[in-house]
Amino acid sequence: MTSNRSVRLNSPARFEHSVSMASTNGSRTHERIRKELKYFFMNPCQKYKHRKRKPFKLTIQIFKITFVTIQLIIFGQHNQDRVAFMDDNLEVFRHNLMNNVSRLYEKDEVYSKVNYLRQQYVKLKNSSVGIYGYLQLETTVNCPMTKPTSDGSNNPHKVSSKHDTSPPPVYMCVDHYTDYQIENETFHFNPKSRTQTCMFLRKWDKNELSANFNQSVPLCNGTSYTIDFHGLINLDLKFGVRTIWLKNPASYYQADCYNVSIAVNFNNQRHNGIIIESISSQFGLTPCHSATPAKIFDSFLLFLDCFIIVTCCASMILCTRSVWRAQRLRKSFERYYKKHHEKRLSWWTKLEFVNGWYLLIIISDILTITGSIIKMALQMQWYGTVNYDSCSLFLGVGCLCVWVGVLRYVGYFHQYNILVLTLKNAMPHVLRFMVCASLLYLGYMFCGWVVLGPYHHKFRNPVVTSEALFSLINGDDMYMTFEEMAKTSNLAWGFSQVYLYTFIALFIYVVLSLFIAVIMETYETIQEWQKEGFPPQSEIQKFISEGSEEDIEFNYNSDTYCCCCLYRNNDPDISTDDEQSECEHTDDDILIIT
Repeated sequence: MTSNRSVRLNSPARFEHSVSMASTNGSRTHERIRKELKYFFMNPCQKYKHRKRKPFKLTIQIFKITFVTIQLIIFGQHNQDRVAFMDDNLEVFRHNLMNNVSRLYEKDEVYSKVNYLRQQYVKLKNSSVGIYGYLQLETTVNCPMTKPTSDGSNNPHKVSSKHDTSPPPVYMCVDHYTDYQIENETFHFNPKSRTQTCMFLRKWDKNELSANFNQSVPLCNGTSYTIDFHGLINLDLKFGVRTIWLKNPASYYQADCYNVSIAVNFNNQRHNGIIIESISSQFGLTPCHSATPAKIFDSFLLFLDCFIIVTCCASMILCTRSVWRAQRLRKSFERYYKKHHEKRLSWWTKLEFVNGWYLLIIISDILTITGSIIKMALQMQWYGTVNYDSCSLFLGVGCLCVWVGVLRYVGYFHQYNILVLTLKNAMPHVLRFMVCASLLYLGYMFCGWVVLGPYHHKFRNPVVTSEALFSLINGDDMYMTFEEMAKTSNLAWGFSQVYLYTFIALFIYVVLSLFIAVIMETYETIQEWQKEGFPPQSEIQKFISEGSEEDIEFNYNSDTYCCCCLYRNNDPDISTDDEQSECEHTDDDILIIT
């Protein structure tokens, strides 16, 4: 009885002690998670000041932006030279094969063109000053007569790796209607009768007289083919050549070999009495069997690509880890906030734990790694699945994201963060404004295309019309837009005057001015925040600001100079790494990130 009575007497004191301990633990938990949030939103300079934490991600970004830019400059110059080489070769083919005539009006001109191309193709290797060889198609071994294709396919250019000194025959495909009638001004065409017939032309012989083929085209099997111009839609002549790009002596790259597929098209789709002739070429990289030893610069480029890949992998790992830790901290704070404040965090508050700069850096790392791998494959002549265009796309967009990502660190300086803050705060207003402005823009675009398209080359299709209107908004080429309007239709010309004057007045004087005013309003608001105080605080900012008077001087939106890294850590409020290990024992529902 005595022991039970003593327990009863001591139970109130024990209860008060347990309540006091719980209150103390809750207060300690509140301070710990507040300090963790405060540390999470610090910039690298503040983190180094209070915990001596080295800015590894910043260091990696500096190395990455330097070497990625060097890689891009070297590759970009090489890619420009490559495209210039292909354009020059296309000009050679156009001069030698087309005779600089592209509009044909008579049947004899079409036959003469086809036979002239046969002749020039045979002479190309010896007459041209360039290095050319003949590329043999796999289907030209026995020079068979090809039947019309049922699917309308038009791809005979499956080439082999073999090349011969003698020219193979030219491959011709005729796309035409077979079921039509034209009698006494009565026209009947059956669209389902459209057929494509492909055949090989006979090799040109120097003893051949072109006068014998003014009304037909000689074929490889000894017969001739007469073109039905009334049903003709397209006539394509296709053949292949092989060339090598030796580059200039000062180039750091080795020679590249190309298989070139050339296509000459005679377009009669409009049936307006004019056949338009055009030429196109498709360059395919092929391995060069050269005895020239590899240059030292090739090894340097491979080493540079490997170093960039390793650097981007390290950057991506660090940024991914930071994103993962931020989400852990968000879940911990969300549980704590729900338990002690009995409400959930808003969606915008949760987004404060998502660092968009880290996501941008991760995207840039992925693009740069992919582009570097493709670049290495091209340099080692692993052709077939990759090309220069995809490589330049990955490297170019990756470099853009790298440079934009550096704005995160520039924004820590008070004088340089105005651009980032203005874009961040003005973006919602700008997007809403652009939705309304785009409705007016699209209305003018479609109206101008339909009404002015037949009489003005700047409005011939919706894409070109949009480009012309966007140029007018920026004040480019206004006079020529008015002057080049055709006067064949008085109604269309009069409408063009009203159309252009109203568009220019509305978009330049009203829409563009309002667009600038929306951004300037945000800019002035940010300037007031910087002079008078800070923007309205979110729930996280209010929670962080609940510290004691002895707490460290920390501002959630501060733009602290990096010279703060020179100061020593004399503030006891932010624990060091050794002290943090003693603070890991918290409540079960709270997770503190160290």
